Amino acid sequence: MDHIVDSMGDICPIPIIKIERKLKDAKVSDRIILESDHSCSTSSVVNHFETKYGYPSEIVKVDEGVWNIIITKTS
Repeated sequence: MDHIVDSMGDICPIPIIKIERKLKDAKVSDRIILESDHSCSTSSVVNHFETKYGYPSEIVKVDEGVWNIIITKTS
């Protein structure tokens, strides 16, 4: 199941906090899709969840200045 997290206009650490909250309700193999317009979020979010949990992630450029950061819950 995909869970969408709107983080448009948010700066770090707000996107990470929003994903952490959503992960509590997510099941293994669920994906959290963060919608962000803050370029620094792409690296900080990916680094946080890969380092802390080992969750794989993907960054998709949706539009100029807009990204989807996809985190997959693996455990």
